[in-house]
Amino acid sequence: MSYRRFSDMNGGAWEAWEVHPTAVERRVNADRRTQPRDDPDRRRNREFRLVIPRELADGWLAVQGTATKVRLAPIPDGWMHLSDQELVQLVARMATTADGDTATESTQRTS
Repeated sequence: MSYRRFSDMNGGAWEAWEVHPTAVERRVNADRRTQPRDDPDRRRNREFRLVIPRELADGWLAVQGTATKVRLAPIPDGWMHLSDQELVQLVARMATTADGDTATESTQRTS
């Protein structure tokens, strides 16, 4: 897992790490069956299944500051090699284009 700490111009501490989902629910679309099933559910065990939104299925860059959490998807190429200032600018640009919790390029949550 790639992980990095960096600081913004005000000395604020940030952390960034890559997230790669390993067991993505394969049923990201609506039911694929053309006809209803006659028998009951075939699964023997109930288990928690998390459906990953399509735009996050290939992974995302999680970035967390003191009061802000941002998901950047897809993971920006070469993000580990950016300067602190370039990374801060990337996060700021993506956070301003985020659209609530469902954004094509990023997701922002402010605590």
